[in-house]
Amino acid sequence: MNLIRQPIKILIFFIIIVTFVLISAIIDLLVRDRRKKLISFSRVASFYGKISLILFGVKIKLKNLDRYLGTNENYMIVSNHLSYIDIFVIYSVMPSVFVANSELEEEFPLGTVTKYGGGIFVERRNRSKLLDDIDNISSVLKMGLNIVLFPEGTTSNGDGVAPFKAPFLKSAINSGTDVLPICMKYKKINGEDINKENRDLILYYGDITFFKHFFRLLKIKEIEVQLQALEKIEVDPKMTRKELSKIAYDKISSAYIKV
Repeated sequence: MNLIRQPIKILIFFIIIVTFVLISAIIDLLVRDRRKKLISFSRVASFYGKISLILFGVKIKLKNLDRYLGTNENYMIVSNHLSYIDIFVIYSVMPSVFVANSELEEEFPLGTVTKYGGGIFVERRNRSKLLDDIDNISSVLKMGLNIVLFPEGTTSNGDGVAPFKAPFLKSAINSGTDVLPICMKYKKINGEDINKENRDLILYYGDITFFKHFFRLLKIKEIEVQLQALEKIEVDPKMTRKELSKIAYDKISSAYIKV
């Protein structure tokens, strides 16, 4: 059955990517105002994120997130990071702009999806560009858009939450935007609890290439993920980015262990 399922899913995903890129490219050409362009990008990415999750068989269980949806308030959304699927999960629930490592920009299809989702590529290891990247993220937050940040800097194997890298949280302080910590946890694969034997089907870490992992992912019928919103962090201008990072990390890592 997998031999049939995989080619069909590949074809459908290819169609999704092509139509998403075409629509977003048209928006990129026609819309000049940056705020309007980013809003359009995020809405299109949210729509196609939902379609992609249906294709991958991903079912999202929301916990405490309803009160943050449909409001006029925007947030810097801070989450732990386990797989490239994380992006689709968050996009589908909350239209957002995603902060990504510059290395991702040249990687197909993730770089293309991120770019046309309104993604902001940053040089995490380039201190000379750090202030410009922080200002850029701050400006988007001031526009009233949600920003998604994975402060771990990379994906993990799911054993726990890796230490946060604090620099870009400074953007929330500079813009006066509250931080919304989110705990993401993949719960089941094909109805079975995730464990060390099956977790590599969904978790994306280490040296595995995207396409090798993606073909493995296509074999899965159903994935269950829990997206838990924790109490928002009201940003104080006097806070340091390290203080804000510690508060967010403590909330997310504690919730992850409990889950």
